[in-house]
Amino acid sequence: GYVKRRADDVFYDTISAGRYAHVIAPDRSGKTSLIAATAARLEANGFKIAILDLAQIGERDGGSDAGRFYYSVAYRLLRQLRIRTDLQAWWQDKSILSNRQRLVEFYSEILLRNVHERVIVFVDEIQCIEELPFADQLLASIRAAHNARATDPEFSRLTFVLLGECDPLNLIDEPELSPFNITQPVALPDFTRPDLDLFATELNLSPDKASAALDRVYFWTAGQPYLSQKLARAISRDEMEGDVAEDVDRLATRQLAGRSALHNEPGMSHIHRQVVNDKRREALLNLYGRIRKGLEVPADLGSPL
Repeated sequence: GYVKRRADDVFYDTISAGRYAHVIAPDRSGKTSLIAATAARLEANGFKIAILDLAQIGERDGGSDAGRFYYSVAYRLLRQLRIRTDLQAWWQDKSILSNRQRLVEFYSEILLRNVHERVIVFVDEIQCIEELPFADQLLASIRAAHNARATDPEFSRLTFVLLGECDPLNLIDEPELSPFNITQPVALPDFTRPDLDLFATELNLSPDKASAALDRVYFWTAGQPYLSQKLARAISRDEMEGDVAEDVDRLATRQLAGRSALHNEPGMSHIHRQVVNDKRREALLNLYGRIRKGLEVPADLGSPL
């Protein structure tokens, strides 16, 4: 389940005020849950919502063809916002335009003309743009839509929110075309130990034992959202009849540690694949080794490692 965090309100307030935003965070740190919770809240307050998953579009609809990719973006927005129009004919009529221009025209002539409420478009998995060299025009269209607010007030009803797990500087070469210069960053912090108390009533333990169990959860996960929820769920399903700390250690060791976790636990499997398939894996592991030993490693946002 999703636990309410301080990021929720910041995220909602930013978007509902009409400001573009972005969330850059590692895999399994709560982005999908944040989208779901915020989208439901926005819809309850009269906003229209569309969610573009670029991983799905790249895999299914246009991984190697720019025309199909951009048509798929427009089609999915059309379908999610329940707009009835002959998109194929309109798209063909605009074939003389670049992909960026065609999308901006689509936002204006199709999307905003047919939807009279305020529209929020969540663009998820933006790191996929790195793998699709032609897809950076989507980001350029988003920046152009923001710039259009200065001359066309209708564009103030359209807000984009970008989410992913990458360095935004790698996604688009020209800063003046990048939406990240005008989006507000929203941080997804790890849970604090007091945040974990929200799990206490779900653990099927007495208050004292629940508190002790959550102390141990925090020891293992340091508040990482996915791992904290995973371990808390395991506690709720286990027969915790012995020493609470020992029982939590047993569950953590079984689920999150050891070679079996690399294959059986989705989060660990993802990390394992990322490292093994990375051409820089030796340097990556050396860096990780320094961090694991407790050495202070300065942040370098320009470094792919």
